[in-house]
Amino acid sequence: MTNGFQSVQFHLPIEIVIHIMKYLPLADRICASQVCRLWYEAAQEFGLHKNEVVVLHGDLTRPLEVLESSSGSFMHFVFKEVELGNKLKGFWDKFCPQMRSLALHNCDVSEKMFVDILLKCVKLESLSINGCRELLMSGRVLEVDTDISRLIKTLKKLRRLCLAFNRYLSDALFNRFVAVASNLEDLSLKGCYISFNRGLYKKFYPDFMMKSGNCVASESVLTFHNILTYVTKQAKMLQKLRFGCTLIDNAALMQLATVPHLSLTTLHLQSCDQLTDAGIVSLAEHQNHLLELDLSACSRVGDVAVNSISDKLVHLESLNLRNCRSLTDSGVSTLNKLKKLRNLNLSHCEQVTGKGIESALCCSINPRFRRLYLTALAVDERTVCKLAEHLPGLTHLDLGWCFNGVTDKSLQMICKYQVRLQFLKLAACNKITDAGLTGMGLTAEQDGTTITSDDNSEAMQYQDIIGSEQQVISGENGHYGENVDPGFNISLRTKAEQEIINDAKRKKIVSQLCEENLTSTGSSGHSLIHLKGLQRLDLSGCNRITDVSLKYAFRFKELRYLDLSQCQQITHVGLSYLAVHNPSIETLILSHCYNIADSGVLSFIKCLCRLKHLELKGCTQLTDITLEGIGKHCDILKYLDVSLCSTMTTEAAEATELALPSLYTVHKLGLISKNNSQPNTEKFSCPSPPPPPRRFKCSLMC
Repeated sequence: MTNGFQSVQFHLPIEIVIHIMKYLPLADRICASQVCRLWYEAAQEFGLHKNEVVVLHGDLTRPLEVLESSSGSFMHFVFKEVELGNKLKGFWDKFCPQMRSLALHNCDVSEKMFVDILLKCVKLESLSINGCRELLMSGRVLEVDTDISRLIKTLKKLRRLCLAFNRYLSDALFNRFVAVASNLEDLSLKGCYISFNRGLYKKFYPDFMMKSGNCVASESVLTFHNILTYVTKQAKMLQKLRFGCTLIDNAALMQLATVPHLSLTTLHLQSCDQLTDAGIVSLAEHQNHLLELDLSACSRVGDVAVNSISDKLVHLESLNLRNCRSLTDSGVSTLNKLKKLRNLNLSHCEQVTGKGIESALCCSINPRFRRLYLTALAVDERTVCKLAEHLPGLTHLDLGWCFNGVTDKSLQMICKYQVRLQFLKLAACNKITDAGLTGMGLTAEQDGTTITSDDNSEAMQYQDIIGSEQQVISGENGHYGENVDPGFNISLRTKAEQEIINDAKRKKIVSQLCEENLTSTGSSGHSLIHLKGLQRLDLSGCNRITDVSLKYAFRFKELRYLDLSQCQQITHVGLSYLAVHNPSIETLILSHCYNIADSGVLSFIKCLCRLKHLELKGCTQLTDITLEGIGKHCDILKYLDVSLCSTMTTEAAEATELALPSLYTVHKLGLISKNNSQPNTEKFSCPSPPPPPRRFKCSLMC
């Protein structure tokens, strides 16, 4: 009892803490688990780990020691380019019984070890075997009938099988793999060498036209006839198929689409160059329950196919038409019939313009639309403004390389309406300035379509600068210019010189407006700050952005990925503010930001305690001081690129590697050596083999 008051220690029930943690991403949960024992115990809740993926590659000695002594529950594992031998026996014994998904990418594993691993995975739901040459080359895996019988009983929960990019996959091997997955719903054969030639069928299956179907499966080739036979048998259960990067043609697709009782919800056909409109029309006619369709990079698919999709696939929610070069506005405009469409990718469709996109997406307000990708399209400012107003529920927006569409005005509309954005890509949109990002000197009128200046003098000065830029006239050969002002004074500056001066004036005025706005309630435009949930932001190549934007427009608690490469006006001043107001950054790309000095890097690495990926390629002012600071403060850094930093030394880079056990990828091409003063020409630097191993190449992804 103190002064009549009793000190009471209050604890939230662990159930409430667990419920709160369900809304946190993995990085935040890891930090929260270090607060106290109660929060640590809450973070170990089994349900919180259901989406975490453990990625293992390289030397596994240290990661295996950590995992085998861990009390955590991990259900999803990915192995990349490792040898799966007897040294993992303890690992398999511990984690296989609870494993839900297992992916092997270019791994070396024997046939017997592979079977032994699967026999322990009684709860396995997803199995991926991608590019495992050594496992399939001999053709003997799963050849013992008793192994298949035991696996059928063990893998009753297996729903997804991925056999992508396996050049040695044959009909016999395919039949064995699908035999152990009696309840398969999702099958991927992306990138496999599938033969669709009927002449080849006759060579390997002389009696393939016979109804008996008692042919012995080929040990040499993988044929579509054999795959189609399996699909026909499994038709009532199969829901998702992936044939991307194969030679599937119209005839094969028509056969697939007309399989009795087959009702697909997902079909991926990306980079299938043999497909034309006729095949897609047949698909839409017979598989009209599709929810997701990927036709990206199908160069011969055009308007006729998209018209059929719009008419027949009324339940479609996700459509990928990326790099379909035959597509025009005529086909795109019919997409307004797909009332349930939520995700659309039209990137790199060269003939699509803003007119078609407006017809497809801007007929009415659609708050349910979530993801839109329009990279490198010929859209104008008006189209982007209309998209912002009509799609207020967007979480992902890609307008990279839309040079004419993304301006300060259209960016203001994005900041005003699309406040739910989590992913925003505006790469190479070099018309964006500090005014567009901060909203200073700009304000949106109530109709949401125009931008006008405020009444204050600074804003009027800003507009005068914009107006003066229009009066810059190039000389006869582009070497001279003049700026005609009201006093008819003639300037001898070049157009480039005048642009530099205007940028400096613009930066000064916007900075003054931002300072005044902090102490007043004067009207302004819409700042990037309004996008409070932003997690990934790409502004690479937007070289008009300066420290003013980093100071006043970058304040995101959840921002994890930021790309500012080639933003050459950024200095240490802006980076210091960036680090203070954006503490969650894990990936930071500052390549070719020539004005960054050592003090700038040191200012943010001291604050960004979650930094895992850092790119400083081509930052020529950086020296060994930067590397020393990274080695001292970046305790969990995994990827570092300091190539072409010509004032750094290879010795300092190697010292940084040794100081950071977590660092497993270092790019140091072009660094100098203290011994011979010659640039280092090695792209990758690998330390001498440990013993004991010092690299922990294990990562968690959520």
